[in-house]
Amino acid sequence: MTKPLSLKQSVLAVISIIGGLMLMAAAIDPGLPLGYWDQPSAKVPSSHNWSELEKDLRPEACAQCHAAQFNVWKKSLHAHAYSPGLVGQFPGQGLAYANDCLVCHAPLKEQLYTDSTDMDDSILLRLKHAEGFDADADYDVNDPDAKRLPLRHTGVSCAVCHVRNGDRFGPPPRVSGAVGKQDTPAHGGFTATKDFEQSQFCASCHQFPDYMAINGKPLENTLTEWKNSSFPDKGVTCQVCHMPDRAHEFRGIHDPKMVKKGLTFSLTQQKNSVYFSIASTWIGHAFPTYVTPKVIVEAEALNGKGSIIQHQQWEIIREVAYQGDGWKELRDTRIMPGETRQFLLNPLPTDARSVRYRVRVIPDNFYKGIYESLLSDDLTAVAGAHIRKANEQTAKNDYLLYEEVITLNQAH
Repeated sequence: MTKPLSLKQSVLAVISIIGGLMLMAAAIDPGLPLGYWDQPSAKVPSSHNWSELEKDLRPEACAQCHAAQFNVWKKSLHAHAYSPGLVGQFPGQGLAYANDCLVCHAPLKEQLYTDSTDMDDSILLRLKHAEGFDADADYDVNDPDAKRLPLRHTGVSCAVCHVRNGDRFGPPPRVSGAVGKQDTPAHGGFTATKDFEQSQFCASCHQFPDYMAINGKPLENTLTEWKNSSFPDKGVTCQVCHMPDRAHEFRGIHDPKMVKKGLTFSLTQQKNSVYFSIASTWIGHAFPTYVTPKVIVEAEALNGKGSIIQHQQWEIIREVAYQGDGWKELRDTRIMPGETRQFLLNPLPTDARSVRYRVRVIPDNFYKGIYESLLSDDLTAVAGAHIRKANEQTAKNDYLLYEEVITLNQAH
């Protein structure tokens, strides 16, 4: 028979249980507030008795304490999401179309256009500041003469992901890993949640709804592609690749090093053929995931003088076009996660002495077509200036990802 606990032992046991329950409660992750991405607002309520700097939603203000994150972010495409190619389309499309685009390119309520005049003024101001957002961490936020661009011009900035109704949210601290309300000296502390480390966090802009499907697949289907890969089981989320060590880089198809890291290339000769393969070994979604890029694989057989005597080309792309009553998918030749694709040059000419393979990436292929089409229309002066600038930039974004020459075995 078990001996009854003494009064002291009983009290200690109750205290221990209560303490354990308190620790469990403290360890419960609150997650993101309901509707975090549903028309998000970052505006600070008047009830928050904070300093002017703490109320300031501009990324330059955040940089006063978070300079490392800011200096990486400002070079990213997120910081330049309010781009010439985007805003140059708005005068011809109208206010409603423009605000629909800003839902991802400048998502906060405070960033949306209030009316057509606001839109026109903002587009003109964006033209005057041709490089867009280019402040640094030493920017004097209190200088009344300093350049103060509207918050929408900063694109997907700090407040878009981290501020709702003045309250700050972020991932758990590195050392403690604590979740829930964290008391810090600035802006009333912040709420820590592991949701910032989950792929779902990116879905609002990188997973289009099913009603926007073309041939059964949403125009951007990145989260679903990731879910269908082996990456979830490996614990590899979007943030692992696109925000390594929490760096606010957001690198993607425009970055050759990022792309090359996700692929494995192999070039071999077998009898009268040359086999070139691309394996998607570290990309958790389709390569490429969106409809804008095109990847070109080229094979060239060369004779003893180095002249091209045979040429073959393949395209890796999801090509869509608006035809008649709506959008159509013309082809989808993308490489899926874990897939290995072969590009065979066969048969080889008898006088071939070597074969060269190249892989070229055109990140903005789809936009090039849009810009060229727009430039042939009767654009306003401001819209035309934006589109011309965007068109010039897209040409600079193309790059050679891979090139290799194999000397052939003469027995072929």
